[in-house]
Amino acid sequence: MFQISASKRINTAFFPYLLAFISTQTLLGQQHVIGWQTFENGTPGNNNSGIQDNTPDTNSTFDATPRGSSSGNLYLTGSIGANASSEGWDGYGQASNNDFLNGGTFGDSLAITSSTLANGSPGVRIGPFGNPRPNGEANGGTSSWKFAEAGSVNLLKGDFSITNHSDYHFELGAIHFDARGLANPATSPNALELRYLATPGELVNVTSGSEVADLTLLYANTWTARGVENISLVLEPVLGSVSRIPPGEKASFRFVWSGNTGGGHAQIDNIAFSGVFKDQNNGFISIDPTEDPRPIPEGPNIIVMIPDDQRWDATSFMQSSIGASGRVARFPWLANPTQQTPNMDRLSNEGVHFNNAFVVYSICSPSRATMLTGQYPHLHRVTDNHTHFPATATTYATLLQEIGYATGYFGKWHMGTQKERPGFDTAVSFEGQGTYFNTEFFDESGSSLFTSSATDWVDDVSTLHARNFITAQHAAGRPSLTILGFKTPHQPWDPPARSSGLFSSDSAESVPNLNVAPPFAPEANNGANVSELRNYMRTVVGIDHNVGEILTLLDDLEIADNTAVIFISDNGFFRGEHRLGDKRSAYEESLRVPLMIRYPDRQSGPLSVDPIALNVDIAPTILELAGVAVPEAMQGRSLLPLMTGATPSDWRDSFIFSYNIDPEFPTAAVVPHLGLRRADGLKLVNYSDDTSWDELYDASDNADPYEINNLYSSPARAADLASMTKELVETADHLGFMKASGFSMSPQGGAWWVQAADASLFQVETSSDLSSWQVAGTFEGGGTPTRLSLPTPEFSSSEVIEGDAADYVLAEGPPVAAIYGFDTLRVGSVSSSGGRDAVLIFELPVLANGLEIALAELEVHVVRTFAQWDADLWVLGIKDNTTPILEYSESPTGSSAVLKLEDAIFDYTTSNSGEIVQSNSLSGLTQYLQSFYARDPSYAGGKYLFLRLNSTADIGVNDQRYTVTAANHTTANNRPKLNLFYRAQGTKPNKQFFRVRYGTTGL
Repeated sequence: MFQISASKRINTAFFPYLLAFISTQTLLGQQHVIGWQTFENGTPGNNNSGIQDNTPDTNSTFDATPRGSSSGNLYLTGSIGANASSEGWDGYGQASNNDFLNGGTFGDSLAITSSTLANGSPGVRIGPFGNPRPNGEANGGTSSWKFAEAGSVNLLKGDFSITNHSDYHFELGAIHFDARGLANPATSPNALELRYLATPGELVNVTSGSEVADLTLLYANTWTARGVENISLVLEPVLGSVSRIPPGEKASFRFVWSGNTGGGHAQIDNIAFSGVFKDQNNGFISIDPTEDPRPIPEGPNIIVMIPDDQRWDATSFMQSSIGASGRVARFPWLANPTQQTPNMDRLSNEGVHFNNAFVVYSICSPSRATMLTGQYPHLHRVTDNHTHFPATATTYATLLQEIGYATGYFGKWHMGTQKERPGFDTAVSFEGQGTYFNTEFFDESGSSLFTSSATDWVDDVSTLHARNFITAQHAAGRPSLTILGFKTPHQPWDPPARSSGLFSSDSAESVPNLNVAPPFAPEANNGANVSELRNYMRTVVGIDHNVGEILTLLDDLEIADNTAVIFISDNGFFRGEHRLGDKRSAYEESLRVPLMIRYPDRQSGPLSVDPIALNVDIAPTILELAGVAVPEAMQGRSLLPLMTGATPSDWRDSFIFSYNIDPEFPTAAVVPHLGLRRADGLKLVNYSDDTSWDELYDASDNADPYEINNLYSSPARAADLASMTKELVETADHLGFMKASGFSMSPQGGAWWVQAADASLFQVETSSDLSSWQVAGTFEGGGTPTRLSLPTPEFSSSEVIEGDAADYVLAEGPPVAAIYGFDTLRVGSVSSSGGRDAVLIFELPVLANGLEIALAELEVHVVRTFAQWDADLWVLGIKDNTTPILEYSESPTGSSAVLKLEDAIFDYTTSNSGEIVQSNSLSGLTQYLQSFYARDPSYAGGKYLFLRLNSTADIGVNDQRYTVTAANHTTANNRPKLNLFYRAQGTKPNKQFFRVRYGTTGL
């Protein structure tokens, strides 16, 4: 995989044979080359002409934003053997440890790229991106494509092909290959032919306008002695015309060896195609589809480095300075006798160090999504580590991409099993948590690139590709946005060799809150493992080296002054404080993070600033740095004013933070909470499950920085508690965490729309006098306005509607299909091949004269099977027959008839042995049916209600699902039911007031 540019010098130090290949052609337009290499030693005396490479892929090139390609970022791909033709001959093969014929590595992973290499030379590279075996020495010299009679003439045939995925014609200029005949002079084949295969094939002779004839001979040679021929076969003289592969077509070819009989072999060491794309709509002029058409914006380079779980004090800089604030330096050996994080410290000393930097949600994926979107998790809806980031979300990356920035993502992304990197032109990134070694990397479209070795530390690999990207974009003259996500220092804390021997006799210093357990987890006893601590810090030292590599590169390229470098962790981490050992909690060790920004062209010299800075500020900061308007939907603020030493008069003096149940750890010690912290150190925490756990601290440096003295019940701090509570409610409303957003009242009842934080629990209460309140129900927020029915408690009669036996399961496609006839219906993941939705059907009754619906409830019997995820209740519509509605949850059609009625009708608390579950009385089901009967007061029957139960996260593994009893089940009591409660028409309900409160106990 490589590109040749006529305007730039070819680096012949790495590619001596390619120069001979290409020099036989006139370079008209952008020359593209695609091919395979055997990775044998490049020494001529070794009788192998493979191109030496170094893993992990130091000669990588990068795609511009794809244009005119039907295969993501792939414009040309090649196949050898089975996929290359209708017969698919693959010769004699080769040793099992060679990848030359591995279709998964070679056949589908070849991309044409546009940028220069890290050393400034053109992208002259053959072969798949990041092949795991860098040269033939590791394979014992057995990595050639071999041909030998060995009892069958078919073992002397080898097919290969090239497919054009672009919207343009590919003018095939030459086929390049290295052939070795008479490997064994007595028994090896000595004659070689190369022929074109018209089935399948579509290589058009431009002069005649017809396809090149089947089995046209393109090349022939006979060896008289053992040796290698380096062939660069220009096709025009052979065919009497230039030839083109039309868009979407494949051209196939065949090697045929002959001559001596016996077991000796001949071989092909490398194959490549070269040519130029032609635009049919513009007179077949040459065109480069990989060329980035966007204008080059004016703006700095921007680099964001994000460690995973790095504490705010886990640098030498902090360990040297933290004592001045009255706190204990827990890890003094980071700074003395040797400064162990000199490069992170360089950012603190040369840039702007934010003394009070916090995250608004202390867990990996939600924090990373907050940085990208500039929104709180309760709105962007990534509230756990397994939710995929929305591909259509507006982020600083998408906005910079739109104005012409080259955007690259390298390393850890997290956010579930998501492999795609929306908003990024280029990615070399891994899935989920990844591993410190042997990590599979993927590109921006989710295609596998390579797997790192057992000795290549993951953060070194990510950094290498980030450096190459920065260098390539600098050479292209285009400003770049580079995100480098470290796995470090997330568990299991496997450090690189360079730091693995550090701190062997060091332990953490004691602090006052080590034995102060949180009220919600009095038995907690974690985080004090000395071995884990040492490895944690060893990984931190490991990535400090990577930070230094980036900073040194900026110096070497002389772009440091015009590059903004941002370093921020996704959350903090406990090392035994409060007897905890993770993050998630509301204490300082969890919420505080290191944040440094260095941008010499815009900062007022080295600074250390005190105003509150949040991870939600990263997106608006980056946008202002690039000169892009900050969207109103972003909730953070640019930190740029603080970088100049000026604090705006309206800068925040408090912020809210929260945490919800993480379905991955539903029984984790940390529980859902919502809190407020002020700049003066006052912190209020309200717990969703139990108000007796609520906390109020003065966490300022000169008061209670270790959060030991809970002031929540202190009469002396009652005014502070009231003030903090009021501010928390007002801020939650302002930020859309908990906000009334509309009403719809009718004589039959009504609906209340509440903007409620995604995945958080809320409680609705009713009152007739505004003094005494009763719980009407609880509901889970969905991040967008949730429709709540406002039922009245008075009813005079009821009716049970049995589910219709036509109920069905929707099976994930494509195409989506309905499955009938089972006595249980599956909801969620069935296997890695896809998931299921359950659809229940009820025939709506004719209401008796003078009655109207007061309340509607769905009742089902459900069993949870290892399902960590919630399941929601939706209505698909009402129709006059039971023909399935094929509206699968993960491939919505956008139908306005499809409405969510209730979040989390099932969740992790649902029994794994089975239980009856009823929809919430607040769900939108009541109001939906009230509206139906109000619209059709003369309804005479024959209409069917379709209700869908679907998982909120179909991750497609481990058979994680809920099983709902179907209408044809033999156990009648477990069949689906629609419970309808009636009252007399025109009944004037008693006056009621409604209020919503955070949690199941209320804020």
